[in-house]
This record gives sequence, C-alpha cells and structure tokens, in this order.
Amino acid sequence: MKSANTGRHWASLQETSAILGIRILVWVYRLCGRWVFRLFLRPVVTYYFLSGRIARNASREYLRRLGQSYPELGLSGGWWESYRHFLSFGETLLDKIIAWTGSINPDQVDFPNRKLLLDLLEQKRGAILLSGHIGNLELCQAIADMRGHIHLNILVHTKHAEKFNRLLGGSKGSATIQLIQVTELNPTVAIELQQKIDQGEFLVLVGDRIPVSGGRIVQADFLGNKAEFPQGPYLLASLLRCPIYTLFCFNEDGRFHIDLELFAESIRIPRTEPQRLQMLETLARRYAERLEAHCRATPFQWFNFYPYWNLST
Repeated sequence: MKSANTGRHWASLQETSAILGIRILVWVYRLCGRWVFRLFLRPVVTYYFLSGRIARNASREYLRRLGQSYPELGLSGGWWESYRHFLSFGETLLDKIIAWTGSINPDQVDFPNRKLLLDLLEQKRGAILLSGHIGNLELCQAIADMRGHIHLNILVHTKHAEKFNRLLGGSKGSATIQLIQVTELNPTVAIELQQKIDQGEFLVLVGDRIPVSGGRIVQADFLGNKAEFPQGPYLLASLLRCPIYTLFCFNEDGRFHIDLELFAESIRIPRTEPQRLQMLETLARRYAERLEAHCRATPFQWFNFYPYWNLST
C-alpha cells in the first residue's frame, strides 16, 4: 500500500521546533547553563503552542485518544494537557544538547537490558534497533559512550538531520555515531547498510513515521484506531537477514532510561501477496503495541505533532 497523501505528510509541515527558537535556546544553554535555559524555555514553548494550530490540535487528539484507551491516566486532550505536552517536548531539547555535547553522566543512565547489547557485541553481530519519536532518541549517545567500539548508524530524514546539525554548530555527534541521511532504500544504500551489519554495527530506525517519498506504508491499530506505519524497517531486516530490537530512550524522573527488547530474531518477508501484506501488518501491529505501552507509561513524551490518524487511503 503506497501513501498518496502529500498535503498533510509530516515532512511537509513546519515542525513545532522552529529553527530560530531552537537556536536561541541552544545558545542560552551554552552560555548560561541549565537553569537559565529553563527560564527561556517557557516563553518560547508558549509562542509555538499558541501559534502552531496543526501541532496543537494533533497533540490534543493524541492525548484524547490516549485518555480514552487508558481512562486511569485521566487525560481528556484539554489545552493545559497539550501545553504540558509542548513543555515536555521543549525539555527534551535540553537532553538533546546534553547528549550531543557528550555531557551524559553514565551514573544517570538506567539500562536494564544492557546484556542483550553486550551479547551482540561479543558475537560481533549487527542488528537493527527500531525506535520511535517517544522520549529522546539522541540518548543513544549514552549507549555508544559506554563501550567505545559500539557503532550506531542512525537513519534520518535529510532535511531534519541537517537542521539539527546546524543548530549544534555542525556537530556530527561522536566518533561512534553516524547520521545516515536516507529518503529511500535503493541498491547503493542497501549495500552500504549490509556492510555495516556485517561489521557488527547497528542501524537505528524509527518505526512511527511514514516514508518521505517512494516508500510503502501499512496500517495497524494504535490507540483505538488505524494509523499508518512504514514497511521499511521490516523489509530492511528481511533483506539484511539480521535481528531487530526495539529501542526506546526517555527521561524518567530525572534519569535517562534505555529500554531494549528483542523484536524478532529473524524476519523473512514472503514475496507473494497476500502473505506479504499480512506479515507486514502483523509486524507493524506488534510494533504499535510496544509503542502504545510506552505512551501509556510516559504519556507526555510521544512527539509526533501532526495529524497522525489522517489516513491517506
């Protein structure tokens, strides 16, 4: 199933984190530190909350759906809850800066399933780490810094990778993290990624945004209704014949938490329909269930500020 909806595609919308506002906050942190940063954060977030109608409505819809699915959370999608959601997003910017400037203290990191990663390293096995826009993916930096020979290759959308690199003064991250700007999977990219897997490196992808162009999508239930998810991570795992793990990184009570779980030891996508689509739907549904569990646990840390349930077909 191909995505035909370009008018409301997430990549065509101006993200809440407008470049001017973020640049101001980055320099405030660099010059004045954490507490002054937080003083500047609220008016900047307030401006984008009031002016960003599409993002605000998307936030309210997400919180309303989450509250309907899990009444114990007491969420209704009101304006104050949405504002808290925006503030939480602003706080993650501070975590991004800390991560990409190499300032994470290992004592602040909780990584209960660290052994899964260490076992892969000892076996020199590469793998796909499937993440999402919950918490702060930049905390992957903490994983890389724990062992110098861990190599993480984060597959990102070109425009947003360049934007954030500009905000950090052209920083490329650490020597163990590489941003790979990919808008579509072609034979050249596939060969490069296969080489990295064969070398025992890790590929980090997100599973909760559909491709920018030329990609395929699949629908799965998420917070009570159908939403669109990319097929790419599962097709790539099948092509590279490597295991796939889910990876979610977030700030919990002032500590950095890294959640790593095995998703599939091996994925083999059938070549024929409808078996192919059926398997992709099953995999997307499993991912959506894990994503939803994390949304329930950290309701204000899922950051997709666009009409997520606006299906293209």
